[in-house]
Amino acid sequence: MATVDEYLLQIRDLTIVPPVLMSVLSIQDDNEVSFGEIEKKVQTDQVLVARLLKLANSPFFSRGNAVANMKQVITRLGFKTVRSMVAMAMTDSLFSKGNYKKFRDEVWDHSIAKGIYAQMLCEQKKLKKEAELSLTCGLMQDLGKIVLNTIDRQKYVEVLVAYQTSDDTILSCEKKAFEVDSMEMGVGAAKLWKLPAPVIETMEEKSQTLENQKTLTKAIEFGGLLARLSGHGKMEIDTLDRFKNYAQFFEINPDSLETYPKEAGEKLLKNELYQFCASL
Repeated sequence: MATVDEYLLQIRDLTIVPPVLMSVLSIQDDNEVSFGEIEKKVQTDQVLVARLLKLANSPFFSRGNAVANMKQVITRLGFKTVRSMVAMAMTDSLFSKGNYKKFRDEVWDHSIAKGIYAQMLCEQKKLKKEAELSLTCGLMQDLGKIVLNTIDRQKYVEVLVAYQTSDDTILSCEKKAFEVDSMEMGVGAAKLWKLPAPVIETMEEKSQTLENQKTLTKAIEFGGLLARLSGHGKMEIDTLDRFKNYAQFFEINPDSLETYPKEAGEKLLKNELYQFCASL
């Protein structure tokens, strides 16, 4: 029987998580020192610099004044926006290891929508600390899927086919194929690569009940359920009921729940971070 540790041995020396992403995830403070740190780290990846310059000079952000370097980009977009976009751009390179439609629809697009919805919720509820972490932690929650897909792409294609054509959960389909699931693999890989503590914590708490999760994990779970309800990922049998439970915790008006996913989906399509991802 295959174990998490055996699979981790197969990926131990693979550069699945880009070093720039790991460095950027570890920068927490919004001050002059962190501005300098993020500028220095981003400069090591010229493709990433080009993407961020393109975004900063887009009509949405430019206001008619062109920028030519990362210092100006950070000044224009703000530290938190740049950090989020670095995470998204670098995470796109992670998900490109599964560059086929089923994987991008069920994993990449779902993860992006989940992270953005979680961030929007935290900002709405004035959860400042959680808002700063929700996007990147939401993106990284599906790291285990990337790892399993990297280990055996053909087998993971079969997992996604089984998931899309049955009432089984993605975790049960993974267990049947790999004898482990993506939650186990994600936590194991995150610890192996020493990802930041909040990323590991939200992965570990994902399998727990709502009552035992911290607010950040609750927000990410809410975002993931809302993503499925608004067409970003497959609806599961318990998706709606679980969504209502999380909505109750965050004191969302029950009368608005029927139209909430549709309205959230419309906001998502207009969101600059989501539009940035669509351009990757």
